[in-house]
Amino acid sequence: MYRWIANCLNCAGILLTLCAAGLAPHVAAKDFSGVYPQERLERVTQVYGNNIRGVLYQDIPRYLTPGEKAALAEVSLEIPSAQVNNDLFGFAMDLKTGRMNISAPAIAFFDDLAVSFAWYDRFKKDPTRISEYIVRLYSESDYLEPPLKALGVPERAWEQDAFVDDVSQKILTSGIAFLLLHELAHWHHQDRPYDAITPQRAQSQEIAADAYAVDVMRRMQTPPYGMVVWFLMTSMLSDGVARTHPLSEDRLEAIAAALESNPGGFISYENRKTLTVEDIKQLSKDIRFIADNLRD
Repeated sequence: MYRWIANCLNCAGILLTLCAAGLAPHVAAKDFSGVYPQERLERVTQVYGNNIRGVLYQDIPRYLTPGEKAALAEVSLEIPSAQVNNDLFGFAMDLKTGRMNISAPAIAFFDDLAVSFAWYDRFKKDPTRISEYIVRLYSESDYLEPPLKALGVPERAWEQDAFVDDVSQKILTSGIAFLLLHELAHWHHQDRPYDAITPQRAQSQEIAADAYAVDVMRRMQTPPYGMVVWFLMTSMLSDGVARTHPLSEDRLEAIAAALESNPGGFISYENRKTLTVEDIKQLSKDIRFIADNLRD
């Protein structure tokens, strides 16, 4: 599940180009329920749901302390396939009940974007089209075309090319693992609901949750590369969300610093021949460059 290879680092060029293209600075409220048919969402809930539960309850616990495991034991995971959805970034923790909610549309959207990044990299396509699609999806109220169709990527692209399959899976897997750990951190740290604290306190909680996720991924020896894709997408979040979540560039800077401070810690024994300390350092530089471009 967590075997990482250097091929995934090749996506950096696409991500850097996307930053240069620029993303939408503001997102108005929009109903995204028409992006995916209900049968796709139900399939995501069933297939991906089992895999995600395996990551959270079987894979991750091997790297947790006893106290962290105790916190995880109190967490329940729900992956609803509801058709109505206003959030394509639907990963959240109910800080009152310990219920972690991951929406099927959010999983499907992340998966499709991971495949698109890998496909465009493999066939040297202009990645600005990905940026333009995301901007259009969030700026046009009636535009709901799903990613693969809009970007000209085959529906089952991973079956057509081994590179696309490998890279997209690693982007998605590392990204999902980071998000699960981020939400677990909120429960483990006994964070307070955002409506009960100041925006400054909320931002501090988000930064601490990111730091926890990066630390556990270091224990797992898995670079959190998929989060670069995620943060590029969430850089378009509304002002209301931005007040409680640090700007994407700040969070990317923190991840880059963690990679830079201990690059060897993210390389497993199995990957020592395909992934080097220099690769991780370069990944840190690429992430920092992306953060700088988002800030500009």
